[in-house]
Amino acid sequence: MKVFYDTRYRFYNRHVKKPLCFFLISDIHFAPKVTSQTLDSIVKIAKQKHPDYILIPGDLVDHLDNVNDKADLARLLAWLERLGKIATTIIGLGNHDFYRIDESRKPKFFSRLPWRSSSPELLVEHINAIKNVHLLDNSAYEDDRIYVFGFTQSPEYFSFEHKDDKREAYNPEDPGILLHDLSKIPAKQLHQLPPTKVKIALAHSPFRLLDDDIAPFFADFDHIISGHTHNGVVPPVINDFWRSDRGLVAPGNRVAFPPLSRSGCFGNRHQLIICGAVTTISDSTRKLKFLNAAFPVNVATLEISKNIAFVRKPNVSHKYINPSKI
Repeated sequence: MKVFYDTRYRFYNRHVKKPLCFFLISDIHFAPKVTSQTLDSIVKIAKQKHPDYILIPGDLVDHLDNVNDKADLARLLAWLERLGKIATTIIGLGNHDFYRIDESRKPKFFSRLPWRSSSPELLVEHINAIKNVHLLDNSAYEDDRIYVFGFTQSPEYFSFEHKDDKREAYNPEDPGILLHDLSKIPAKQLHQLPPTKVKIALAHSPFRLLDDDIAPFFADFDHIISGHTHNGVVPPVINDFWRSDRGLVAPGNRVAFPPLSRSGCFGNRHQLIICGAVTTISDSTRKLKFLNAAFPVNVATLEISKNIAFVRKPNVSHKYINPSKI
């Protein structure tokens, strides 16, 4: 049984009529090797938390080929249906949710699988057919307590160009693509939001979201929930005594010890919350995927209330969980 790493965030919000609890999971990277035992444990812990909502900010699948098989697709949809029975489940799109294997190219020995971009339209349709489960693609979910917008960072932000048989990655720290993506969203979905509701944006990659030219697009939101960075692939033994925003590596980032790649809360009013990954080393890494056994499954809860103890600073705590003992 894999150990779970549970993070608890507690924030003050003057608009909530009664406390709200969000259960956060990200980067599931669903594949045949993501075991039903792990998925069952997530459901078990989610039930224990009694959340009002479940939020998943992207990379639900490792790549779309993993749900080509009807049995694998059914296993994923059945798991999401179980989450929807616990609480309203809201999902955003990540880069892996657009990927398929590019069969025209062979990966190098230690490289990841080669990708091509593909529309997840069919998967989105299947998921949105599940009762109480909503996958947002530059769209919003709203009820009498919350407003959640799912910002889809375009595949071009994450993917690869091919020039003269050479692979050139887009730099995910270049805000140009983000600005282009955000400029296409109707202003009413990002601004002048309902003032008495908790307002949350799901944005898979946190890189550059706090930049001066990007942050104004999210100024009306209480929180941005991101994933993507896999906690900087920092081993748990280091994670417990080295608190920093810098990880060892991060997906798509070519710098050593990249900033803003650790899970935690950051920015003005601690607005940005970065989730750790359910699957730290995904199946698509091929030769290195065995290392995933050394990392815990990351889950988190976000609790929002009128408790004035959290006005100046949120309360953040961590603990390890053995699901078999719940």
